[in-house]
Amino acid sequence: MLASLKLGSTIAARQLKYTLLLAVGLGLLIVVVRGYQDYHWLDGVYRQGNQRIISSSVPVATQVLVEHDEDLAEVMARGMLNNRSIARVSLNTAEDGIFYELERPADEIPNSLWSEKMFGGHQTIAVPVRDPDRKPVVTIGEMIVDLNPQVYVDAYISRLSWTFLATMCLAILTAICFAATSYFIFSRPIVELGNYMVKADPTDDKRPLDMPPHHRYDDEVQLLGSVTIGLFGMIRRQVGELRKARDELQHANITLEERVEQRTRELNEAMSKLEVLASTDPLTELPNRRAYLARLDEAISIWRRRDTPVSVILLDIDRFKALNDTYGHQAGDAVLVALAKMLTKALRAIDLPARMGGEEFAVLLPGEELEGAMILAERLRKELEKSSVDFGGSKLNFTSSFGVSGLPSSGGMAALEPEVAKQFDALRKAERADISGILYSLADQALYKAKEEGRNRCRLADFKSLSEFKEVFPFDV
Repeated sequence: MLASLKLGSTIAARQLKYTLLLAVGLGLLIVVVRGYQDYHWLDGVYRQGNQRIISSSVPVATQVLVEHDEDLAEVMARGMLNNRSIARVSLNTAEDGIFYELERPADEIPNSLWSEKMFGGHQTIAVPVRDPDRKPVVTIGEMIVDLNPQVYVDAYISRLSWTFLATMCLAILTAICFAATSYFIFSRPIVELGNYMVKADPTDDKRPLDMPPHHRYDDEVQLLGSVTIGLFGMIRRQVGELRKARDELQHANITLEERVEQRTRELNEAMSKLEVLASTDPLTELPNRRAYLARLDEAISIWRRRDTPVSVILLDIDRFKALNDTYGHQAGDAVLVALAKMLTKALRAIDLPARMGGEEFAVLLPGEELEGAMILAERLRKELEKSSVDFGGSKLNFTSSFGVSGLPSSGGMAALEPEVAKQFDALRKAERADISGILYSLADQALYKAKEEGRNRCRLADFKSLSEFKEVFPFDV
């Protein structure tokens, strides 16, 4: 049958080639799907088997460590090594370290690159061993198990190889049969019809058109020949109309792209202005609470990674409500604006003053230790005490109370009490702690302590109360 396919013809050669490519592609897809299913099935068997033998060995390990029975430890370890995915078993006591260890010979199950990549790779599982007879229950040691999935890797590769071989053979055989069948049923009549159309030359009106070749089961092919001749003229007209429509569409598309580009620029400019408005206090033109907290989170991240200190100053205008009630809210606004300008002028370029709301302001001091922050806060307090604001023919004097907190560097922690330094170290390692909330709360407590003590003074946060912030410090330090 293959000898009669006339593979020298274009359509027959392409039909066989693409049929083979499609069959091979589908075969590879089947191999991939089957390999994926086999891998997950073997992975489940591997994990369940390891879990089952480890779980069943925990009571024996408990008895071994309680009774210090080396014979029982050897029996248990050899029994676990019967599972060929276990490479080493070690029993460690809490007091003396390794009590018993048994390891499979290195050449018994050779390692491969795939054993480090598949089924979780080489793993070491440490299971705590507790004495249930002691109250409260005490951990008396641990059982350490090294896992090597090489046996399952070999099994998977073997299954995958046989699946690939069988699937590819079946796919190629199916492709050859399909190509041969489709050629005789469909392709050869199409070739004959094409030869007829070329030889008939429908543009030559001097000679009559011959009838298309007759095919016993291919009435549709004969109908296609008749319809194709009639469609030639229509196609020529449609191509002309399509060219005209294409030119008009290209012109409209160019105009539309220019309009879209202009609207995009306008939208970006509006978004930039909106971002500035969303992060700026409209009265004082200082950053607002949102922008301040974002910068504080960045400074905290740098403190975690690089041990760079960061300090926070909160200040609140003393008796601001009385000032508003006496001189009016416009006078209060003038005081707020004057305070903001003074902060901007007195601080470094890297420092960030912000209005947190009402008469409360905050200053972020990246790279500043607590001692330096206290010095700066006292200097700001004195400058505010000496300053005045001209409003309505009156000079308005005001003072502020300050609260200082921060995150010292390792060098700065040396000046703190050991217990406080220990809490800061635990805070650095805590991933879920709301550190910005802790700093703000500590500074706020120091601020209100300064107000309780008579106002117009600076107070450093009491870091001994770090462990009391359970809502933002959800761990023991």
